[in-house]
Amino acid sequence: MQRAFDWQPFVTKHWEKTPARLTLPGPILPAEHVFQAAISACAPFRHGTRFRALPDARFFVEAARLAAPGTLLPGEDDASLGDFARRASQHLGGASFQLHIEQPFMFDFALWNALRGFLRGLLERVGVPVLPLATDLLLGRFSRGPQGVSKRPHHSLVTLVLQGRLRVRLWKQLWGTPANETEDFDHHLDKATTVEVNAGELLYVPSHYWQLEEAQGDCMAARVWIPVKGSRPTDAVKDVLVSLLEAQHAHEEAVPYHPYPWRRPRKGARATIPSVEEAAATLHTLTREEDVQQVLRLIWARRVSACALEPVPPPEQSRPLTDTDRVRRTPGADLIRMKDPSGLWIWAVNGHAFPGPDATTGQRLLSALSSDEPSRVDALCNLARSAPRREALRATLTALVRLRGLQVITGAEV
Repeated sequence: MQRAFDWQPFVTKHWEKTPARLTLPGPILPAEHVFQAAISACAPFRHGTRFRALPDARFFVEAARLAAPGTLLPGEDDASLGDFARRASQHLGGASFQLHIEQPFMFDFALWNALRGFLRGLLERVGVPVLPLATDLLLGRFSRGPQGVSKRPHHSLVTLVLQGRLRVRLWKQLWGTPANETEDFDHHLDKATTVEVNAGELLYVPSHYWQLEEAQGDCMAARVWIPVKGSRPTDAVKDVLVSLLEAQHAHEEAVPYHPYPWRRPRKGARATIPSVEEAAATLHTLTREEDVQQVLRLIWARRVSACALEPVPPPEQSRPLTDTDRVRRTPGADLIRMKDPSGLWIWAVNGHAFPGPDATTGQRLLSALSSDEPSRVDALCNLARSAPRREALRATLTALVRLRGLQVITGAEV
């Protein structure tokens, strides 16, 4: 069994203080599996450009982005990163290139779960941010990052090199203004901290550093951006209020126009802006309703159960449970329970939330599932003392199976 990574020395010495290159006890994300996920993420983009879609794939040659890279992207005929890199390099005449994929694991539960499990140890020590983490994947042969220095404002960065070697230049301050137009790197390398990170190693960069990445040959690296500053609770509340407000106010195609007011309103009449005032009145009402508080609790339960690694993979398709089915808790799946002031118990697992049983029945269920031995569905349902509650418990078990909190055990898996 692979030894778990010990985050405590890192948190004590480096968290939001200094960069750190650390050796991992074993592969967190298998390179072959990640490359196959990259192929899946790129498949829709091989047939054209997609807008506002996740995962998002962007292909750069030198410092320019190709709007429609098509079959330059990795495909089913590429058996490995090396095959893809050789093919792309030959097509581009040896020019430097980089493929950047945003949110590469949102449809691959195994990879998402492996990364979430790795980050759990960190968040257990520093806490769960109120805003989500962001993940991206870099692969290719790039002598220098095509977008120049990289830094997501107010985020620290964890980079896992999965294949090849990555050279990273770090600066606390830049010489160009604005930062995204900073050039002339070669004349400032003496002021940079240079770190070379090999496959199987991790690089941590605090939020106050800028970085420039250079691939040493074929390279693939996963990056996790962690919000650490500027992550105010107001940002999370704002997103909820905007979504609720938009649900009650349908947007029209045309921009609202209102009569131009007189410089001095006649007889003391005031100028009005009905569309804006109506939206403000709705917002005023929303902030006083319990619905907002409940939505925030649901979001928080989902975020904690996902270790803030969002967006999360969708539920899996599953057949209805039968009385004779046997189930067991999925190893590593954290089940979060929160009681809402309304009396509702919120359950969340793997980034999904649903209404769960009451405190007594819920505790009986968790106790029954604490054993390594699988339990029959009918025995678990009988933990409830009335027919309606037994049906509700069956619905809970079904939800936990769909959300991968429980496994249905066959004879071969016992």
